[in-house]
Amino acid sequence: MTAPAAVAGQDRRAAGGAWQESLAALYPVPAPHRVEDTDRRTALEMLRCGPDVLDGLLAAGLPHADRPDGPWFDRHDLVNLALGSGSGWTMPERAVAFALRWMREDPSSWTAQLEWTYEIALSCPDGCGGGEFRHSRLLPELHGGTLVDQATTPPAGVDGDDLVWSGPATLRGRLVTRGEVLSLSSPRLRRITADFLAAGHRWARLPKAAQADHETVLAAGYAPCVTASLHLERQYRAAGYAAFARSGWILGMLDLAHAWVEVVDDDGVTKVVDPALDRLSAHSGGPHPGLAAAALGSRSNRMLPTAAGAGQPQARHACPGGALRAARTATIIRRTGAQ
Repeated sequence: MTAPAAVAGQDRRAAGGAWQESLAALYPVPAPHRVEDTDRRTALEMLRCGPDVLDGLLAAGLPHADRPDGPWFDRHDLVNLALGSGSGWTMPERAVAFALRWMREDPSSWTAQLEWTYEIALSCPDGCGGGEFRHSRLLPELHGGTLVDQATTPPAGVDGDDLVWSGPATLRGRLVTRGEVLSLSSPRLRRITADFLAAGHRWARLPKAAQADHETVLAAGYAPCVTASLHLERQYRAAGYAAFARSGWILGMLDLAHAWVEVVDDDGVTKVVDPALDRLSAHSGGPHPGLAAAALGSRSNRMLPTAAGAGQPQARHACPGGALRAARTATIIRRTGAQ
């Protein structure tokens, strides 16, 4: 089957250069967290690089598992390889740029009231059909928003910060998010944050469990959102500040799991410090120049907090007689009236 002209053009530009550079900079998902469940056909669909380029990457050491039906990859590796390629044509590049297009807008759009509907379906990864399900409560009010209404199927109980069900479950409802432009007033908090950002760690998409081993990931030169948030949480607390690294989402047409730090500043106001946002914004297609400053204290209407800490699965499941682990989820969060 002949590759489309646009894909073939990308092959010629990237075959011996950008793809190999991206591979050289790749931080593979560490072995304890690797899930090689993506086959060659899917990899080609994601990367849109053509079979010759993929073969060249395999020969150069692209991590994979050899099986009778060909190489199998960890999806996170493929996403990071694509984002580092600079081709502009891969599925991850296009999807992330579309999801983060709000970063290119005027800062006034980050604080306006927005309304959303949401539906989160939970199921057992092994299909047991029973057991206990939990999901961390959605907390838009922490950033000035409102949980308008919420329904669960079947009806859920509440256990601390969790909604709890027996059997597969669905959580749905409506909520409002708002933003507010703020900045860190504490010189000490500003210095700790600036020192961390000056270290120049790169962003990468990694499983939450891998990111939670934050010192190992930082030592490799990377600071995805969970890693960065857990590290700054510890730094802020060591300096005497109340801080919590929180898990949630970046909202949009493609909802991205995210994490940030909430810290009580010297003025008594809880500020949101999002140390990975500036790095992540490089994939938005040209962020507004005010984004980096806004990420260091402000609340954004594109962030939805949950009760879960950074690195913790929001949805969990225990098969009958088993221990809690991450549940399989299908999440749809859509802006009401969005064009």
